[in-house]
Amino acid sequence: MVYQTIPILIRSPPPLGFGGDALVVADVQLPFMIILLVGTVMSGFVLNRLGNTRLTAIGTIVSTIGFVSLLLFHSTEFMIGATLAIIAAGLSLAFVGGFNIVLLSAPVESTGIALGMTLLLNLVGQSIGPSLAAMYQQMHQGAVQGMPGRFPTTEAYDLIFLSATLISLTAVVLALALNRRKITV
Repeated sequence: MVYQTIPILIRSPPPLGFGGDALVVADVQLPFMIILLVGTVMSGFVLNRLGNTRLTAIGTIVSTIGFVSLLLFHSTEFMIGATLAIIAAGLSLAFVGGFNIVLLSAPVESTGIALGMTLLLNLVGQSIGPSLAAMYQQMHQGAVQGMPGRFPTTEAYDLIFLSATLISLTAVVLALALNRRKITV
């Protein structure tokens, strides 16, 4: 939801965006990709020390902190890149812990089905998020003097980042409830 929104924010002309080009978009999103790549690999090592449920809870909390930061601090490209890095760190922990919980909680003969359903629901979520963001961007548009067309306004981005924060808070509540349940795997 958020990651697909960033290029539109960066490329939109000022004052509704930053007026950047494709290289600026890549510079802003690069920390997210690097942290997600390295973080996902490193999460496997951390998993043995913390356990699945604790890793997932920590990951959702960290990503929520990132979404709150993005909601509050998205006035410069640097701030957006830094908050995307925080989000990536949390997501890498949450993804590894969450998938491991699913795989270890399912009976051995059903692990393929459990993983397939988990990936399916993950893809559904990844489809709904950009659609919701596009809805906000379409509902809240403004014009820029001397530029043809209409562009998403600050309200659109605030609603997108607020929605992502609320969804992430829901994930924190679910992860903490799962952590309390003390699944032994």
